[in-house]
Amino acid sequence: MESDSHRLSDRGRYPDGVDGVEARFIPLRTGLRVRVVESGPPTGFPIVLVPGWGCGAWIFHETMLPLAACGFRAIAVELRGHGFSDKPVASDQYTLESMRDHLLDILDALEIQSAGIVGHSMGAAIAVQLAAKSPERVKALALAAPVGFGGVRGMTLFRMLTPTFALPLLSHLVTRTMIRTMLSIVYGSLRRASSEDIEEFYAPVKTAGGIIPLRHLLHELDWNRQYPPIRIPVMTMFGSEDVLSPASDAARYHPAESLIIQGAGHVLFDEAPDLAGSQLCKFFSAHCAPYISSYDDQDERHS
Repeated sequence: MESDSHRLSDRGRYPDGVDGVEARFIPLRTGLRVRVVESGPPTGFPIVLVPGWGCGAWIFHETMLPLAACGFRAIAVELRGHGFSDKPVASDQYTLESMRDHLLDILDALEIQSAGIVGHSMGAAIAVQLAAKSPERVKALALAAPVGFGGVRGMTLFRMLTPTFALPLLSHLVTRTMIRTMLSIVYGSLRRASSEDIEEFYAPVKTAGGIIPLRHLLHELDWNRQYPPIRIPVMTMFGSEDVLSPASDAARYHPAESLIIQGAGHVLFDEAPDLAGSQLCKFFSAHCAPYISSYDDQDERHS
């Protein structure tokens, strides 16, 4: 049995102790509470960061401050079923359309009328659907290691290993060793997952009901949706060693700007944070300039 002597406590979870980054819970119209992590000027143009399957705000822990330094209001959201947000157990809460509308509810609760959005992995699929449904809410879109537009390698096996009758057992099967093994598969050769990475992934899953939403997403989300036509600026980022979202998929998102990070795997923001962060700042600064100036005007009026 694994020791819990190093279990990540509530107080110890990101961004506790990090200057310039704060976490809070916000209520949604649905009655759910979600956790958001924020950095940067409150009146800065918002960049909303949407993590992928099984990920919380930690995945962007080296991205928040660089975006804030560029003058943006960076907001990492922990979707329902993820991080320390509420985790409803009804399977219909985890379809692609339901998760898309959930992200829209988060924007409404944050009183964000329009934003730049960063979607990582599954978060990219959700962000794309939001941009397609409500294009006025998304001014520019960055997709990092996107999945959901051509299936996911191994999904059939993942579904076979998580049948409904196994739900009561799943939480007991999730250990730090299992998480370490999974991360070793999805990281590239630039770096390996640290013990802190493992704790940040492990702690949310071990909260009450933490594994059930992740299982439902495997079965309920449409992982093979066609990429819709989008008329806003789009950038894609891929790792050359990504086993889930291969760099060869970049053509699927044409005419998006594309960056391939050599040696990186699926967790780009943790593997190549400097390059990924600088590219985000460059992309959103270039494509959101008119909206940034309007936010600056609001700042002056309220000062």
